[in-house]
Amino acid sequence: MLSAEQRKEFDERGILQLPGAVDARVAHGLREELLALVAARRLVPKSPAPGFAVTPSRTAAVANAHGFEEVWGSGVLSAIDDVLGAGTWHVPKHAGQLLAMTWPSRAVTWELPHKMWHLDYRAPGALQGTPGVQLFLCVDRVEPRAGATLVCAGTPRWVDAIRRREAAEWLGRSADVRQALRLELPWFGDLCSVRPGEDRIERFVTRASDFAGGSLQVVELTGEPGDVWLMHPWMMHGLSSNCGARPRLVLTERIRTTRALELEFPR
Repeated sequence: MLSAEQRKEFDERGILQLPGAVDARVAHGLREELLALVAARRLVPKSPAPGFAVTPSRTAAVANAHGFEEVWGSGVLSAIDDVLGAGTWHVPKHAGQLLAMTWPSRAVTWELPHKMWHLDYRAPGALQGTPGVQLFLCVDRVEPRAGATLVCAGTPRWVDAIRRREAAEWLGRSADVRQALRLELPWFGDLCSVRPGEDRIERFVTRASDFAGGSLQVVELTGEPGDVWLMHPWMMHGLSSNCGARPRLVLTERIRTTRALELEFPR
């Protein structure tokens, strides 16, 4: 069960880390299975080019071999219930999907991207309540600047405000949400552009910015094996380069409420 402080953090920032929520032995087992599959199928060249990645479709067999509850455990299921409400969502059959295994490249300088910020869920005006939650599990250690998913902590409350104002007809597609945020939220507009001489890492990552009663900050979803992140579905997020020492190994799953599924995929 989430504490009052944890629930407040999730509500305000749209992101919450649960250290050690999954048994490290489970994470280690997934890592060994994944690396064994990659080696057996020779998915990685001897000298990977900068930006090389093993795509999720090539590693699907590992995640599909395990059930959702088997991997994520009762603590994570309880946390989802706390966020969405018990009985409002269905437990997936399989563990999820391994994100692209981005290979490290020392030849690349880590930079904060200004493009590719997006949503994985729509934010329609007709929807009542939170449509789901996205989970991330560190299968191996994920260090800063080593390919971690980047999130714009604090943006879900702005997305919610925009969709409510636009009313039921608004579809809330990712591109439309991104454009609306750029126009209404100066911080996000600046994040999506590049200005000569600006230290983007210092401004957007190192420190948080207060705006209209909330806090905004780019956060890297780093952690130790077994650490879990809960992410609000209306979180603007994106990719980053892997300038670390090991491949990025992260399992994810997108949970949708029954109501959101009915709205998105009407019968």
